[in-house]
Order: sequence, then C-alpha cells, then structure tokens
Amino acid sequence: MIATGPLGPADLDEVLAVWVACEEHDDGVAEVSRADLVAMTGRPSFDFARDTAGVREDGALVAFGAQIGKRLTFAHVLPRARGRGYGAWLLGWAEGAARAIGASACSQSLSEHDAAARALLGAHGYEERWEEWSFTLALDAEPEPPALPAGYAIRPFGPGDERAAYDVIDRAFAEWPDREGGSFEDWSASSLGRPGFEPSLLALAVRGDEVAGALLLVIEGGEGWIDQLAVAREHRGRGLARALLQHAFAETWRRGLRRAGLATDSRTGARGLYEHLGMHVRKRYGEFVKPL
Repeated sequence: MIATGPLGPADLDEVLAVWVACEEHDDGVAEVSRADLVAMTGRPSFDFARDTAGVREDGALVAFGAQIGKRLTFAHVLPRARGRGYGAWLLGWAEGAARAIGASACSQSLSEHDAAARALLGAHGYEERWEEWSFTLALDAEPEPPALPAGYAIRPFGPGDERAAYDVIDRAFAEWPDREGGSFEDWSASSLGRPGFEPSLLALAVRGDEVAGALLLVIEGGEGWIDQLAVAREHRGRGLARALLQHAFAETWRRGLRRAGLATDSRTGARGLYEHLGMHVRKRYGEFVKPL
C-alpha cells in the first residue's frame, strides 16, 4: 500500500535514514545528521504540515520532501524505490509548497552523481544556476594560530552578542544573488538552538566593541564543520576570513578531531581562499532553479 502525507517531528529518524541512504548511494559518503534536521525544522517559520511531504510503502518511509523557506527544497527517494514516479510526485508537491509560501522560484540542490534527478528537473524546466562544493581538509599537524590585523581580536560568543552575530552574518549573506533573508528568530533557533551548540563554537572577530566577522563551527561526524562564515563588507580585505578559518581549524584540532569541512558555492567567490588553505573538493552539487 502506498500512502502520502505530511511528516512530523516523530518522523525525523526515518527522514534521516532515507537521506543518509541516498547520500551514501549517490556520493559514497553521507554528510547530513540528525542535528541538521532538528536545526532546519526547529525554526519558528517551519510548519511540518505545510512544508513536508512523505511517501510510504506499507508504512515505511521511502521518499520525502521538505520546503526550507522560500529558496530551497530537499527531496530524496530511497535508491530501491526509484523509478516508481515518486520523484515526479515530489517535484509537483515542491512547486505547490513553494507557491503556497509566496516563493517566486523552486530550487533543489542535486549531487553531480544523481543523473536521474538532474534529468527529471531538466525535463520540467529547471536550469542549473549555481555550482556548489563540499570541501575537506586533513589536519596532519597542529594548525598555526590565526594571524590577525592590528586592532582586531577573535573571541567566543557571549551573552548579549546574539543580535550583533546575526547582523554580521545576515548582512554578508544578503549580498549573494537570489539569497533569501532569514529572520533573527529562525537564525537563533537553527544556530544557537542547534543540538551540540556551545558558545566557544561561535567565534567573533571584533575591533573594540564592533563585531566585524563571525564563524559558526559544528562538531559532528568526526570533523569540525564550518557552518557559517561571514565578514562585514567594511572589514574585508584585511585577512579576517582567513584568520577565522585558522581559528576554526585550531579549535577542531584542540577537540581531538583531525578533519575540517565546509560548503560553499559559485556565488561567494571564496573557493580560491579555501583551496589556498589546502582544502579540496570532496562532493559537487548543482542548484537547479525554475521560476514559478
């Protein structure tokens, strides 16, 4: 028996199992975690009834979709259940879900190895707009301490820093083409409220009392994952991004981990910096977009 319908918080473990199976099948390694799902779905703006859909065969989840804000849909079909039309059904659901929240386009991020999904979206009017990369770095020796320009320091997040950290991240990310702005409440829930968050994982680059940059580190899967990195426009060109990265590598090492990672895309222009620091691409994606 096949059944479809929205999902809820109690379904997160099944969603994770499907997502992990798909990433392992398509790319050989899974990067998604349960904390990722909790962070995405724990935002005040997220509504399970409106923003999720699942497909079940005899009660077991085999495919799902999740609309994350107005910009991006995640959709996955178990490898063993592919070729049965679930991907096309989820595509139709995703476009309806995006319209329901006022989105002007529907977009999905697809692995370079998921040829069937890429062909499906292409046949329905989607075009690849951005290239995305997941980077990794092996920490073979203790990283050098960050080199900061005169007058700047790096300190951990503390009480009262919430708005300043959000502002520098949101303003920097808002410069990306087609980037949807997020509310302070959503950012706080998904970043500060993420399972495993500690104040020492959110590093702030400061000049006096001014927050000039921020980096959020996530400790997960045996690595230090750089989840967010931003430097205010007026403080760029002084090496703050590099210093924050060096700080993150050192913090990862201090915690006994020997691998660091991050993701970026072709909008940011940051690939050269990461490669200069010794990072290399381990996974490639494309963001496919269709105007609604």
